Amino acid sequence: MNDPIHKTVDVPLTPDDAFALFTDGINSWWPGATYSVSANKGSRPRDIRVETHKGGRIIETTKNGAECIWGEIIAYDPGRFLSFTWHPGHPATKATVVTVSFKATRTGTQCDLTHGGFDILGPIADAVSTSYLTAWHTVLGCFCSAKNAYIDA
Repeated sequence: MNDPIHKTVDVPLTPDDAFALFTDGINSWWPGATYSVSANKGSRPRDIRVETHKGGRIIETTKNGAECIWGEIIAYDPGRFLSFTWHPGHPATKATVVTVSFKATRTGTQCDLTHGGFDILGPIADAVSTSYLTAWHTVLGCFCSAKNAYIDA
């Protein structure tokens, strides 16, 4: 299954607030205990952050202070659109691409995530893309659950 993965969630936030939660607030909702470089080594990350500009990085800081680059922002339009390379725990030469759009609805914001480019992974592409079907479902569930905690902070 090398086709791009598509996931959609609705959050009762404005597009600007949903975008800010996804980027600036990533450490408040990302399930680092299970989805991180640290988790793969039996630990939790100290911090996860997004450098909020084109060319910025998505960075995990491990409990011992080491930084792991998960990807780089390749498109950045606050409140509307975000695209980044994605290679947590792997070299940038094996990066896939994730795109998230934020669209106003009557009740908040529709967030559409697309993750593609798995062919770059060669023979493991099918297994990796299949694993992300569940992973993005879980991660976006955490994103939706965090909305109140982030906005109230």
